[in-house]
Amino acid sequence: MQITGECRLTRSAFPVSPEQLLKFGKISVHRFRYQSGVEALQFENPFGYLVLLPYQGQQIWDAVFQGRSLKMRNFFDAPVYTNDLLGSYGAFLYHCGARRTGTPGPKDDHPLHGELPGAFYDDAWLEFGTDKDGRLYVALTGMYRYVQAFGDKYTAKPTVRIYEDDFVLGVNIQIYNQASKPMDMMYLCHINFFPGENAEIIQATGWTPEDMVVRSSIPSHVKPTPEFLNTLEELKRNPEKTRFLKPEDSYDPEVVFFVKNLKTDTDGFTHMLQKHCDGTADYVSYRPSDLDHTIRWILIHEDQKVNGMALPATSGPEGYIREKEKGNVKVIQPGETKEFEVRVGAVDPERTDQIRQKIELL
Repeated sequence: MQITGECRLTRSAFPVSPEQLLKFGKISVHRFRYQSGVEALQFENPFGYLVLLPYQGQQIWDAVFQGRSLKMRNFFDAPVYTNDLLGSYGAFLYHCGARRTGTPGPKDDHPLHGELPGAFYDDAWLEFGTDKDGRLYVALTGMYRYVQAFGDKYTAKPTVRIYEDDFVLGVNIQIYNQASKPMDMMYLCHINFFPGENAEIIQATGWTPEDMVVRSSIPSHVKPTPEFLNTLEELKRNPEKTRFLKPEDSYDPEVVFFVKNLKTDTDGFTHMLQKHCDGTADYVSYRPSDLDHTIRWILIHEDQKVNGMALPATSGPEGYIREKEKGNVKVIQPGETKEFEVRVGAVDPERTDQIRQKIELL
């Protein structure tokens, strides 16, 4: 990436009413402040817009493509000023980790999905320029510093990049171990799409029980009913039932799969679509060599609706101790940086067909 310029952000300068902060090519950026006090940026290009929270987890709070919001349905109309994930839950995308992720088990002492989802950032800024192909972009980035006496010390630098000619975003995070000892590391990119009615999931793997493994353990926040347990047993035998999200099917409470055996293209990326009835699709792509666990999370009931069709991660979602026992917790050596890249967004019918053909040829 060639950075042409940079725009530093100041928390006190965010107004209640939106005001333009930057225009670069066909991309404009406005800043504003929610009534809750949360600072926000709206990035807009000809295809749609994003709402990002530069100081609260650098979350993508919303992503709107051709008038359609991509994000889950939830209780929160706007973000709330808190670092408690469940106290302001409903972002389209948030980073999880970097020391711990997943639902805490009985012996875990970490918060749900770690400290990154609602982390308060000290520094945030915009970058703008062109990529190696000459495409114009504007990006939000920042720095979160984690320090605990007699414990770990690391920095996290996420980036969200929007292009003027596309609504597939470049999402990246760098995690740098600043301490003099190794650090256990877990990371998950939590992407929460709205489940389209009769939408089809298209993936670069099969639909057998070996490719789609249902999570058998039930987290403490899920209260299973006999009907739910019967559904889990049915999905263990026939996970292909979830290929189409039909209105009559029940995903209440949540259903979680471990997606296995993903095929990749020559650049090492796998691809996944949620194709809607109008031919458009939601899209996720990443390298399974870096993010070697893929979690699918589906929850559909009256209050909350989400199709987390691909949550790329370095481990499973069952908390630090359980994942450590399974050998899934990675280690960052002193002075080492781990970097993860995800492409996420929405595509028009023509590009949907192109990506589907690409997946079918893998």
